[in-house]
Amino acid sequence: MFYAQTIEGRRVHANDYDRTQPLICPGCRARVYLKSGNKNVTHFAHYANSDCQQFSEGESQRHLLGKQLLYSWIKSQNIKVELEAWLPEMKQRPDLLLEIDHRRIALEYQCSPIPYKKLKERTQGYQNHGYEIYWICGIDYFPHERLRDKTRMFLQKNGSLVCLDSVNGLVYQFGDFQFNKYNKLTWVQQINNISLLNVNEFEKLYCDSIDRRVLQKTTMPYPKQIALLYKKDQRHRDFLSDLYVNQHALANLPAFLFTLPNKTLVYQIPAYMWKYAFLNQLQSRLTYSQVQTFIEKLPRYETLFYKEEPLLDFIKELEARKILKRIGKKEWQVSSFPLRNK
Repeated sequence: MFYAQTIEGRRVHANDYDRTQPLICPGCRARVYLKSGNKNVTHFAHYANSDCQQFSEGESQRHLLGKQLLYSWIKSQNIKVELEAWLPEMKQRPDLLLEIDHRRIALEYQCSPIPYKKLKERTQGYQNHGYEIYWICGIDYFPHERLRDKTRMFLQKNGSLVCLDSVNGLVYQFGDFQFNKYNKLTWVQQINNISLLNVNEFEKLYCDSIDRRVLQKTTMPYPKQIALLYKKDQRHRDFLSDLYVNQHALANLPAFLFTLPNKTLVYQIPAYMWKYAFLNQLQSRLTYSQVQTFIEKLPRYETLFYKEEPLLDFIKELEARKILKRIGKKEWQVSSFPLRNK
């Protein structure tokens, strides 16, 4: 952290500390000490075994550089900004606190891993007290062939992930995350030098979507469909057990259940599993309330902002296939039942 406090509550920046008096953490009020050197950004740190909940994550040099960079960038635009503002009513300390047109905005630069529960609590803490919140991730959150859980947590409502390379001053927007017909993750990225962005343009990274590509889809080859019979993991064993109990044969399932990709960003199970389960529970009428109940039971990845529902796209496909007929805003009539018994 860059700021510590005197016993009387006066904030002292690390660059201004003359070592003449002891300083404490504004969060836990434990003693802190100054860390500096040729390779270190000068900052305050807790002593070993600290149990501070606001400043104890162990800030890397990239994190410290990033906070410093973001602070200088925002201040250069004549925007009211405070570094490491302590919010006692919430017992939270955003990396940066901005005020724009009476909007209070917390900006958090996340470089280290954070549990989903803690991320959710912090975000809701800001929102419950009237703050907007933007999370910007470090380079360890860059996407790879497999979308890691820690990266997935930070997907925004517009489907984007925003990252900062604090060493090179580059802001990355990763968007249009899609799995291709080989179930490999793909995405589009845009890179901006932070010095060339203003805050309004930065906010658009969280609001405006990158244009979505149309990726080719295909159907899982029949031999691979049949090979699912030999899968040993618990999810496939449960899936095959459901087929047996319901007197459905894997070979008789409609081919459109096996459209590739069968991975999604939000559901943890392959698409053919939840599509089958959805078709199997259809009765003569389907209501939106039933759809919502089904969605709530699906095992989901932990995503705080991203709320895509692939099942709703599947319902549109069923309408196009004349399996469902919409008879109201929130109701469908089932025209045919595509699952055949053995």
